[in-house]
Amino acid sequence: MQEALYRKYRPSKIDDLIGQDDAVKLIKQQIIKNNLSHAYLFSGPRGVGKTSLARIIAIELGCDPTFDISEIDAASHNKVDDIRELNENINFIASSPGKKRVIILDEVHMLSNAASNAFLKTLEEPPEHVIFILATTEPERVLETIKSRTTHIVFKKIDNKEITTTLSTIAKKENITLQNDVLELISNNSDGSLRDAINLFEQTFSTFGSKATTEDVYSILGRVSTENMLEIVNSMFEQDTSKALKVLKENYKKGLQPKDILSSITNLFRNIFYVKYLPNDENIFNLTKDELKLVNQLNESITAKQLARILDLLDDINQNIKNAPSQELKLELFVIKLIKPEFAFDVKSLSRRIDLLEGENIKINTQQPQTEALSVESKKVPESKKKEKTVKEEKNKSSLENFDVIWPIILKEAKTQLTPRKYSYLTLVKPEIEDNSLSFLIDESNEFLITELNKSQDIKEFVEVEIEKQLGIIVKIQIKAQKDLIKESQNQNSYQDNLENIFGIENRD
Repeated sequence: MQEALYRKYRPSKIDDLIGQDDAVKLIKQQIIKNNLSHAYLFSGPRGVGKTSLARIIAIELGCDPTFDISEIDAASHNKVDDIRELNENINFIASSPGKKRVIILDEVHMLSNAASNAFLKTLEEPPEHVIFILATTEPERVLETIKSRTTHIVFKKIDNKEITTTLSTIAKKENITLQNDVLELISNNSDGSLRDAINLFEQTFSTFGSKATTEDVYSILGRVSTENMLEIVNSMFEQDTSKALKVLKENYKKGLQPKDILSSITNLFRNIFYVKYLPNDENIFNLTKDELKLVNQLNESITAKQLARILDLLDDINQNIKNAPSQELKLELFVIKLIKPEFAFDVKSLSRRIDLLEGENIKINTQQPQTEALSVESKKVPESKKKEKTVKEEKNKSSLENFDVIWPIILKEAKTQLTPRKYSYLTLVKPEIEDNSLSFLIDESNEFLITELNKSQDIKEFVEVEIEKQLGIIVKIQIKAQKDLIKESQNQNSYQDNLENIFGIENRD
């Protein structure tokens, strides 16, 4: 059986350890001066060299790998009885002094509290020729009393460039040929773990050979390709549901799960957030050239408000999809609501509709040659004023159908322009669209409000002006009394609460 590459190329000398210069420098000095600590705590991400350095220390001390090095997995030996057995073995070692012995306790944070306390005395006063090396990915879970008895060395994630260089070296030694962009993508998705990178490198070559592409790596990772992400984003801003659903179906066929696809969409918009507000964040440097190009161009086109609302929607779906009976259906409904927010009635979809009506839409150009596939389409200048007028008339014709989206904006403006009393009148009416006209419905029992609105011409004129300003439509408002409207409006309280959350509008009865 062929040895796994990550085992074959595990560092055997201290100078071979990659990406941990501070740890290497400290240990080398202590070995040279013969003042190694009796106990160490190595903490850091998985696959960055913690256990490798522990073994290297043992080898540097002349330990026999079979008899003088003990490796214990604390995840499976985490009970008090396991630690008592370890203590007994250490006491036996103390009675037969000789060359150095090294005990490596991996995943030490998995020890129970009782086991940790049982280990304290031995850790504090071990035999002189015994060195403990504790390793963990979660140092915050290790008892402080254990930490205080060790020399704590923090391991860092390995830089992507160093990982790429190491993969290239392994490729040459193994006569493996992979494109450099494939190696970079593998490194960028290893999360700073050289072991994970080598495993993904080996899997990629074993599966696809020397002809492996970045798309092949995406399929192994369970991620949506950059090309598919471009189609999804474009369909969102073109409001083309069929295109987006087609991409989802294609990725299902590739074996991707709804959570995988959602994770890819979330990561894209999260990276846009980082570019916009944290341009020097390490997440940005972990992107491939194509990914970074797409993110940068979307960042130039997406407004901060629109990005915040999309991230808010993504946060919701990420929380809810886990418990959905059908995750595929949940994801598809989410995409439909994001593309066509008029199909949804929740507050966040209402906000998205406002964005669309305010003209904050983007369009990504996918019709360019492959080298320019990620360019953002510039705004087109109308061919003539006549054509511009026709487009505007068509827009205005359907705008009143979206009046429920514009109404909160009008209320927000009314709060600043009208007196508190007159503003409160507007919060008590129910707007109704009928035959392209607008009526304010009031419960017939509220005779005072009916009278006040009928004689308050300035309130109606204010709303008419705002409608013309927002939609370019001239309307006349009528005041109508309706039976049992109060009972009906009681069911709308949650809607008013939602308005308060988004626009800061208060209902003043």
